[in-house]
Amino acid sequence: MKKYTKLLKYELKTILKDRLNLFILVYPVLMLFIMGFILPQILNKMGSLHTEGASLGLLIGYTVTLSIGGYVAGGLLGFLILEHKDESTLLSIAVTPMSLSGYLTFKMIYTTIISILGNFVLLGGLKLIASDAYEIHYGGVVIGLLDSLDFWKILSFSIVSSFVVPLVASVIGGIAKNKIEGFAYMKFGGFFVMIPSLVLLPFFFDWKQYLLGIFPNFWSIKAVLVASLGSQQAADLSFYGYLAIGCLIQAVITILSIRILSKKII
Repeated sequence: MKKYTKLLKYELKTILKDRLNLFILVYPVLMLFIMGFILPQILNKMGSLHTEGASLGLLIGYTVTLSIGGYVAGGLLGFLILEHKDESTLLSIAVTPMSLSGYLTFKMIYTTIISILGNFVLLGGLKLIASDAYEIHYGGVVIGLLDSLDFWKILSFSIVSSFVVPLVASVIGGIAKNKIEGFAYMKFGGFFVMIPSLVLLPFFFDWKQYLLGIFPNFWSIKAVLVASLGSQQAADLSFYGYLAIGCLIQAVITILSIRILSKKII
């Protein structure tokens, strides 16, 4: 336990010097500025925010932004693992009192916690500074996307959506052979992480929404949309129902992906 405490102290001391930590810390603040100020201003310049076109644009931006937070952190951690592999520093870690598996587990937990805080800052910040801007026309009525999201729902979403961090890191770190290949996987994976946004299409309003459930981040995104838009379809679950299933699915997939990573580098 003492070795993990020392590693945590080191991480906290170098939190602004480490490129991984710095980007993960800056990313939610940057996205909060874009989504809280820039996007509403752009849509407002194009016409009233309360037109159907502007409402749809805002809703899509809102959904996609919440889809990629955990993926960004996981992708960067996977890239860090590949960097260690390319520079052969994993062998150096393996002969220290801290085992290689212990180090990777620590980094995954540490990065996941940072991702949780980042997601909370992003969604909580939007509610705090941009609630009025996120009133949209949807289904013939005006809905405040952030009105139904209280502290506990924001925190719950932030936690579950960040469970994708070790999953993404393990897949990229375990499958890619080097940083160049890992970067290609990160770009390619970005496409898949946005696919759950298709749940906004009428085609996926009924039971067919669960076809998107093979994508782990679908469950947390759908939970937020149910809370933000109101559950209007018979096939919809409750906010916490979606999160519960998301936890279970991501736990299973993460365990399998970590095993892949272990066979590759440990």
